[in-house]
Amino acid sequence: MARPHSHLPLLLLCLLLPLRAVTAASYSSLCHSPAAAKDVPAPNHSLGGTPPALPWTSIGHFSGGGDLHFAPGRSYARAFSFHPRGRSSSATADPAVTHLSATLILEGSRLTRRYGDRPHSVSFDLDGYYSTATATAAELCMVGSGSYAREDGSGVVVLSDVVLRLTVPRPSNLSAPFVTGRLGGVDFNPITLVAYAEDDYAYGEAASCPPPPPGARRVLRAGFSCSRLRALLGRSSYSVGYRPPSGRAVSGFPLRLRHGSMYINQVRCAAADGAVRAYMVFYTDQPSAFPSNHTARWGRGRGRAFLVGDEALVADGFWDSSRSRLCLRACRVASSGQSSADLAVRECGIGASFWFPAVWSIRDRSVVAGMIWNASGNIDGDAAAVISVSRTGGYAYQVAGIKYNYTRVEEAKKHYVSMPALSKERKGRFPGNSSFRDFAFGFSLKKPGLTGYASPVTIGSALVEGDGLVADAAFAAEEVNKHRLLNVSYTLRYYAPAAHGNSSANSPQRRRISAEGVYDTRAGSLCMVACQAINVSSSDCEVLVTVRFAPMDAEARERAVGTISSLRKQGDDPLFFEAMEFVGDGMYVERLAESVSRMDMESIMLVTSMALSCVFTGLQLRHVKKHPEALPAMSVTALVVLALGYVIPLVLNLEDTYSSDRRSRRQYFVKLTGGGLLELNALVLRASTVLALVLQLRLLQLALSSRRPADQAGIKHEGSSSSSDADADAERSTLWVCLPLYALGAVVVWIVHTSDSHRGLSAPTGQGLVDDLAAYAGLVLDGFLLPQVVRNALSDCRVSALSPWFYAGVAAIRAAPHAYDAFRRRSYVPSLRPSFAYAGPRDDLFGVGWDVAVPCGVALLAALLFLQQRLGGAFLCGSKRRRAGEYEMVSKPSS
Repeated sequence: MARPHSHLPLLLLCLLLPLRAVTAASYSSLCHSPAAAKDVPAPNHSLGGTPPALPWTSIGHFSGGGDLHFAPGRSYARAFSFHPRGRSSSATADPAVTHLSATLILEGSRLTRRYGDRPHSVSFDLDGYYSTATATAAELCMVGSGSYAREDGSGVVVLSDVVLRLTVPRPSNLSAPFVTGRLGGVDFNPITLVAYAEDDYAYGEAASCPPPPPGARRVLRAGFSCSRLRALLGRSSYSVGYRPPSGRAVSGFPLRLRHGSMYINQVRCAAADGAVRAYMVFYTDQPSAFPSNHTARWGRGRGRAFLVGDEALVADGFWDSSRSRLCLRACRVASSGQSSADLAVRECGIGASFWFPAVWSIRDRSVVAGMIWNASGNIDGDAAAVISVSRTGGYAYQVAGIKYNYTRVEEAKKHYVSMPALSKERKGRFPGNSSFRDFAFGFSLKKPGLTGYASPVTIGSALVEGDGLVADAAFAAEEVNKHRLLNVSYTLRYYAPAAHGNSSANSPQRRRISAEGVYDTRAGSLCMVACQAINVSSSDCEVLVTVRFAPMDAEARERAVGTISSLRKQGDDPLFFEAMEFVGDGMYVERLAESVSRMDMESIMLVTSMALSCVFTGLQLRHVKKHPEALPAMSVTALVVLALGYVIPLVLNLEDTYSSDRRSRRQYFVKLTGGGLLELNALVLRASTVLALVLQLRLLQLALSSRRPADQAGIKHEGSSSSSDADADAERSTLWVCLPLYALGAVVVWIVHTSDSHRGLSAPTGQGLVDDLAAYAGLVLDGFLLPQVVRNALSDCRVSALSPWFYAGVAAIRAAPHAYDAFRRRSYVPSLRPSFAYAGPRDDLFGVGWDVAVPCGVALLAALLFLQQRLGGAFLCGSKRRRAGEYEMVSKPSS
């Protein structure tokens, strides 16, 4: 769906800024550094050689900016980016000094009176000098002006006499890993800047790590890949555990706070030798306190947004390919002042190691595991304070090779046997032999009214995750039906009242339960023993979870009913808690059936539209057979656009057909949902698309044949040669008008995509430039009548080149998906992973604005063509030019 472009005000600001910063104060009066000396050499563009390497910060963090209307207390939503402008750097007479022009952009959130929290950005246009005169650090000082849009959109606020100072370590290393600086001006208080150094890093001595636990997976089989390692390490938060579990401070360990979560925020590599450096940030809050859309909103460039937390670690080391682990040595990072961006490296002597477990169990389901220890002591002793970290989320399609080890199934069976209500066979159809998605459900606790979600981890021998099959073992209905009791494991996440004695007892706490046990396929019941996290260093594994599913073929308001209870004795154990009953939300299978039904309907609509395209093209062939004069008047450009509109879907279908992973997932989806109609419609669609393409190519061949010179065609007719030349001139003129217009549109798509690279023009988060261009190609196809209208206007043609059935029918086919998209948006509840067979986001530009603009534009072109074929192509101009082949009447000269 189309989205609002948050960077549109920013683009307007950049257009409004001057090409060269103009300030009231001189450069020397604002900058006081070696790079800003009054006798600094002037830029000399005639000097040869290559200027020194310039700082390029993809994204960093800033602190302050309250008087620029940035919302306070939202450090995660503050980012700055620094970009030298094009070929703006130039050498000077001093080889250590480079003249530089650049753009600095501050991005964050803004609290508005009308809309609440809204994106906010301030852009600065700067000019200055970059000096590498000192041996340990380079200095940058620039001056200029800035501006930002007013809250009401009535204009911009201009900021004058702005000065930027940055210090870039040369080279950066474990002791000096940050680019730091200040941004100030007469109109706002100073802003502190900090970023992770991008390039020119000096790795230290090799780190030493203990061997990882047995069974670590080999995740980089084809050789070292920094991008792959970054994706594996940095997709979501890590939970943090401490050993020893006592709350006493451990002497000698540099981390000062008890943290609940950690992010590996930055990863850089020297791919030649497998050297790796990283920045890890810690938060005392639970992971839920951090915004889930952080990466989607600020993750751009070569790394994610630079985060600032309660504490951090900077580290460097190497990837040990023989043991498939990452070995690092680290230093603590903490704030050195009142600003969160005043970071300084503190104590070192910390070791860190990360690996990828190959076996899961009820106690450990980590996709990535690791430990952090005091490298100066014995890591197995109490004086060393080992920190364990693990990441269990964000692992879709990254867990191939993981095996699950059931360890408490027998205990769960004993509880199952002791509860006759769970084993009593019931009539009806329960989750099992249709889709593993039927096992997942949302629920609400009865008493507090808080919500949660239960999702299967394994069903039998199959490893599943949310909506996707991600393991080697395939989920098979035969296995479900083979035994009455099926081994299963679950993850339950829910909010519950805080424990007594907690300082934040009024606010609910997020809890996580890992459970495994048995599922009765005939009774539709679950009985599982579970482990529930107590704090960052301990968990309670004496928990029982029971669930009874409602029959899938019954009209039940509750999908499931269940209980979370303690197996401990009341009064004798402080970990005992009262049983919590919950009810599952509405049947997911109904939504799945509704989604499949909608996709069946959409696939039928798609097949119908393609069949109608064949019919309308056939009617056009019949039209040109009855009216041969229509062939030379048809726009070849319009016919080529339509032909490409049939070729592209065929190519994409072939790509999906011969792509093994897509094919297996599609076949698996069809098997689970019984979507035989989808497969049948896909076959009919391909056949009708091929037929439409053949008819369109035949029409194009006839149009090209009609343009051959008369002598080559074997026809001798006076005026035919001039008519052919006129048709060729009209077609060339049409190309000169349409092709630059199409190219300009593609450039605009590219500019919009690069200005906000993590989101496309109209499709979900994460789509690439190819998807944006594919959607733009759909827009070009929507306007297939444009070349014909342009040709008619240029040649003043009045011939009925296109049959009304053809141009009106195809125009209706192109406008119909947008009308349907508007209906779908109001009638269907969107899912987390929507699937569209008709009016898909990649097929065209869809959204509230496009769904109105495209049908109106298509109707306007059709109306213009209708009038042109009756009143003449240039009827809007109010002039009539002589058509090709006509004689001009001249007056007889007087005697």
